[in-house]
Amino acid sequence: MSALAAEALAVPLEWDGRLIVRAAGRPVLHVAGEGITAPAMPMFTVPLECQPDPEQAPGVRPWDGPVTASSLCPACLRSLRGEPEPEQPRLVPTGTTDALPEPAAQPDPRGRHLQAVPDLISYAEAPLPAEHAGHPITWSAWQSSPVLSHYDPSCEWCGDPGPGEMAGGRQGHPTSKTVPFRRFIAYRCTACQEMTAYEQVGSELKTITHHKSRAPKGCNRPEGAR
Repeated sequence: MSALAAEALAVPLEWDGRLIVRAAGRPVLHVAGEGITAPAMPMFTVPLECQPDPEQAPGVRPWDGPVTASSLCPACLRSLRGEPEPEQPRLVPTGTTDALPEPAAQPDPRGRHLQAVPDLISYAEAPLPAEHAGHPITWSAWQSSPVLSHYDPSCEWCGDPGPGEMAGGRQGHPTSKTVPFRRFIAYRCTACQEMTAYEQVGSELKTITHHKSRAPKGCNRPEGAR
């Protein structure tokens, strides 16, 4: 059918005599280039308003059904109306960071005030005691504490769910007569840095130092547990 038979178009167009075609595998209708007439063969390749290069144009066939503005190719309509192409989305290179939008000043429909979540406060690492009873202590590196099924790994001070970290220390030598051999162990919370160091005396632990946390009491406990 020709464009003269098109109905229900929202904006009048000056495209008298243009052929309406359907391209294979495309849901919308297209407008053939100016001067294109219905061919003898059912399938052919012709320039379109949205693709004027005949070598790039798709295979099409004439369309004799109803035509509305919503059923036509938007690019064909823009070309016929002389409208500019829509602005293409800006490509952002990988690794580029954009500033986050400012938090909403007004509450959302459910009455909540939306605001940015501040970064968690970090505290200076708890210092291990360098010596005990006048002799230096050699400490291992901090490592994650083991999780025991019958023991709550959460921090007693700030409530961080843990597990925290532990380090082992030693002093003297088993064969030394002047510096007796001692073992030490320390536990710390990685969130608030509360730390206690102990000397291992048989099966008991004797506190030798305690590093008090500067974090507010219970600051990392779940809302329901406070």
